[in-house]
Amino acid sequence: YPQTRHTHTMRLVSTPVHLLEAGIITEQRYLGMAEAPSALAPEVAALARPAKRVRIPFLPRDRYLTAARESCRTLADAVSASLQEGARCLIVGGECTIVAGAIPGALTVEPDLALVYFDAHGDFNTLATTPSHFVGGMCLAHVCGKKLAPLLWPGARSIAEDHVALVGARDLDPGEVGNLAASKVRQIPFDPQRSDAPGLLAFARKRPVWVHVDVDVVDPAEVPAVDLPVAGGASVRALCDVLTALASVARVRGVEICGYDPRKELGPRSLLPSLARIAVAALSPSAALV
Repeated sequence: YPQTRHTHTMRLVSTPVHLLEAGIITEQRYLGMAEAPSALAPEVAALARPAKRVRIPFLPRDRYLTAARESCRTLADAVSASLQEGARCLIVGGECTIVAGAIPGALTVEPDLALVYFDAHGDFNTLATTPSHFVGGMCLAHVCGKKLAPLLWPGARSIAEDHVALVGARDLDPGEVGNLAASKVRQIPFDPQRSDAPGLLAFARKRPVWVHVDVDVVDPAEVPAVDLPVAGGASVRALCDVLTALASVARVRGVEICGYDPRKELGPRSLLPSLARIAVAALSPSAALV
């Protein structure tokens, strides 16, 4: 997509959008991602025209995991409230850990929800397999029931593995490979050779869907402002096309975009228009942008 300012808006449909800003991180070294909502949310709001904007507090005070759990719990309540009001959610994060708040909240309203998880990484380590103990590298496994105590609270729900599609993962730790092979999570390729994410539309067709997008799923040559870049990946245009196609066959209940680190932008924040397009692409049936 050309790096231009808005000359278009998202085609509005009958369901309102609530924009939730959640700069949740679990380690101090990822402070740049905590700043992403303040940088990206105004650009996203200009396209999505949300009926409501909510800022989820994140106050670590050197206790990042505790703060992340409390913020995820608050995010879960906000997601549940928005869905109960008949809105769709658009979350700007933060680490991938935001999924630990979004999914439990969404499941209280949509118990048959499917999760489409775009990420260059698997995020499917457990405490038994993680080489780094990074919570963000275990958060998908966590919401699938392989629970992490630091992210638990009473009543938090898990999603069934066979309701999850992991799309575009190309950098898996050895333990993740085994964990995924033993799971019912569907793995779908998404790269320059398979930019249509084969099998994704069949997985999502006619289902209520939650879409998670870590922007590192895109080729870092196009989106370099991420903390854990992985060579390869499809283009921004291909990702927007797939998200738009997904919205045409599924009932998208919410979208979360994460992984952007504005501190890693080279010069002016030229990535913001492209990232905003990614954020809104799955929110409109047929063409996302006009």
